[in-house]
Amino acid sequence: MRVRRLGLAAALTLAVGGAACADQPMDSEYTFPGSGLVGDPAQELIWMRCSLDQRYAEGRCHGEAGRFSWRAVQAQVDALSSAECPWRLPRFHELRGLLQPGASGGMAIDSEAFPDTPEGWFWNQVSAGGHSQHDCFVDFTGEGRTRCNMGGDFYLRLVMPASAATPACTPQ
Repeated sequence: MRVRRLGLAAALTLAVGGAACADQPMDSEYTFPGSGLVGDPAQELIWMRCSLDQRYAEGRCHGEAGRFSWRAVQAQVDALSSAECPWRLPRFHELRGLLQPGASGGMAIDSEAFPDTPEGWFWNQVSAGGHSQHDCFVDFTGEGRTRCNMGGDFYLRLVMPASAATPACTPQ
C-alpha cells in the first residue's frame, strides 16, 4: 500500500503544477500540490486548504472563514465548480476522515495541512444512514465531533477527486 500512496502523491503533485510547495511539512500524510491545495492520498482527494472566504499565503489561511446557509452553499458550489475544476461538497465520511483527535493546537485536524481552521460545524453531503444530503456535520474543535439533524449557517471546505485536479483549480 505504501508504494501506491507514494505513486498517488507524485501524481497529485504533477497533476496540479509541478513540485510540491516549499512549506510542505516533512512528516505529513498529505501532499501540497499547489498553493491553497491539500492532496489526501488516503482518500484520493484534493481539498481546499482553507475554509471558504479565507486565502492561503505564507503557510496561513488569512481572513475570516465564511458561514453559509444551505442555499448559499449550493450557490458557492455552483459558482466555483466547472468541468475543469469539479469542486463539490465533501461526503460525510470524507470530511470525518480529516478528524485527528489529539492533534496539536486544540483542533482535531492537521493544523499544518489545514491551518487556521475555525471552530464550528462544516457542511458536507451525506448519502447513507437515512439522513438527507445535508444534515450531518463535522466540527474539528477539541477532540472533534459529528452531529446530524440540525440547521444553521456553517463553514465550508470543498473537495474534488484527485484524478480531476488541474493547475487551474488553485483557489483564488
